[in-house]
Amino acid sequence: MSGYATDVLVGLDEEKLNKALMQGTRIYLAGNGYVESTDDHGITVRGIAPPVWKDFFHTNYSTKAKGSHTKASHYTTDFLGYRYRCCLSNSAKGWGISLCRLPNKVPALRDDLGLDFSVIEPLTLGSGLTLFAGRMGSGKSTTMAAVIGQLDSRFASIATVEDPIEVLYPSQSIIQREIGTHVDSFPDAIRDCVRQNRTTIVVSEIRDSETAEAALLAASTGHSVYGTIHADNAFDIYTRMLILVGQRYERVLARNLRGLWWQQVVRFGTPDRKPVPIYESVLIDNDAQIILDGGPSSLPMLASVMERQGRKNMAHVAMMAVSQGRASREEMYEFLNRRNRLSFD
Repeated sequence: MSGYATDVLVGLDEEKLNKALMQGTRIYLAGNGYVESTDDHGITVRGIAPPVWKDFFHTNYSTKAKGSHTKASHYTTDFLGYRYRCCLSNSAKGWGISLCRLPNKVPALRDDLGLDFSVIEPLTLGSGLTLFAGRMGSGKSTTMAAVIGQLDSRFASIATVEDPIEVLYPSQSIIQREIGTHVDSFPDAIRDCVRQNRTTIVVSEIRDSETAEAALLAASTGHSVYGTIHADNAFDIYTRMLILVGQRYERVLARNLRGLWWQQVVRFGTPDRKPVPIYESVLIDNDAQIILDGGPSSLPMLASVMERQGRKNMAHVAMMAVSQGRASREEMYEFLNRRNRLSFD
């Protein structure tokens, strides 16, 4: 998450805390009763957990703790009408649960995320690997889920492998598998997808070499593969992926990347202003492949490919937000003055 935050201490005010918790998208609940909740606007409310949340903690601790002070538990659970991704872990201050509220429906790109599918759609056509990137909390997984929701499952033959399953797609034809519940690992699940004749494979996070290689090899055999990865900008996506797959796959990576999408969401710490998505992308066409063949040192040349494709970089998108009155230059400073990036201006 990027932008400005508002911090509110409410202590024992149960009514205010309950309201904040029901609006919270990221919640931390400690065994000693402390709780904090951050909503989609970046407003954080802190206080003492209401009884129902204390009961929730103790129930989860008794059923999910693994009998070790050093092992965390990762799982999803339903609570008060919402689904949450949870991490139960120990710390110097005792046990606590970090919760991330999951979408209760497939997100809509324009209405929910403020993004235009026509910008992303060219990155989804044909076979190859499309990567959605950003920092932690940037919304990359949500954007990827919204894109998958746009695909026609009658023709795409979709399978997902997730840790955990975040969005439940209504189509019965979409196979969704969760690590630790339905399959042991990401690489195993990706190989299963190939054997299941799935034409579209969705990997919730590419975070290790084995998963990266499996996703890339699936893309190289004619599959349409989607995945998320942590990166600092669109060019950095290629570098991060190359580190994971290694130099022996450098040419395979350049030949099978289909599209790169990077994003960040700026929040302003007030419900009066909508979050602003900042993004940049590049379609890996023949010109882009030639640049990637030159290795990481050639990546700045992708700026000219983006310009030819009519794609905006993060500075352009940030400047659009300023010109439309949705943000000030100061609020967009990080993206307007990003170091080590080429400017089209």
